[in-house]
Amino acid sequence: MSTRFELIKNGKRVCIAGIDGDGVLSAILSYGKPENGDGTHDFGISGLGMFDASQDRQHHVAWPRHELATGDEITIRILPPGEFDQPEGSVGSPQKSMHDPVFGNLNYYVDSWDAIIEFDSAPLQTAHVHICADENGPTECQRSIIITLRERHSQLWPSICSALVRCHPEITKPRKLAKLLLPQVGINLYGDTSEAELVYSVEGDAGERAYFVKLRDWEIAEVFMAE
Repeated sequence: MSTRFELIKNGKRVCIAGIDGDGVLSAILSYGKPENGDGTHDFGISGLGMFDASQDRQHHVAWPRHELATGDEITIRILPPGEFDQPEGSVGSPQKSMHDPVFGNLNYYVDSWDAIIEFDSAPLQTAHVHICADENGPTECQRSIIITLRERHSQLWPSICSALVRCHPEITKPRKLAKLLLPQVGINLYGDTSEAELVYSVEGDAGERAYFVKLRDWEIAEVFMAE
């Protein structure tokens, strides 16, 4: 079964996001404030699944994010299966492959690149990396983020694990969650920013449940579960 989300801002429709078949569709309202700057709100929809007829497997995608101001009203309406706006860059994107010095073998789909890389940071072993970038490949900023993430994940893991336990509806002990964590993590890199989104899965969970941890400047900025 498929579903669609209609995003309405201040009474005006701005987006219809959807998914075909199995997968995850998430609507996220975010607030961020740097130490020496003003806070900002934004709203976005992302997903893991099939979004284009040319795809032969699931992909992480996103629809354009929308900046919000105090007093804005956001409505999300759940619609039956049907046509939806394509994710960012998904129309007319050719498919190709390349070898990258950091990510290894990369495959290009709908304005993004995907790779399976080694990620030796217990309890993880590998990572499925989804990189939002044009046909020229990942940027130096994105390469730098993944290099640093490999080095720092073990330091961040105790805090990440505790946050995941707070999200899990059944598991209450970090040690148990670490034991049941699947050895492959999803890593989403969106443009040239200091952000990285990590997607964890736990053995025995029902359906397509996943746990999202957003890192911003190497601190946990958001944690949520989607199913």
